[in-house]
Amino acid sequence: MKKILCLLACACLLFGCAENKEFTRKDGSTFIAKPYGWMNQDKEIEGVEYELCTTNVVLSVVFSETIAAPILLTGLELYEPIAYNEPKE
Repeated sequence: MKKILCLLACACLLFGCAENKEFTRKDGSTFIAKPYGWMNQDKEIEGVEYELCTTNVVLSVVFSETIAAPILLTGLELYEPIAYNEPKE
């Protein structure tokens, strides 16, 4: 049973729900916004709206006994980009 839980935890770490998203600025250039969490808040991009990735939160609760899964899922991919609003100058 522990081996199955360990394999599921590893699979969840490899396949988090938060996705990268490509946005286009007014000048036509494109950029990719990546998910971020509490460990890498410096990846947050100005003008990009982020949403809490509830799947990662649920998986963190389910695999809370593994310690590593919740730290990685919420620490690196807690918020995912959903929209881009051009920042005012």
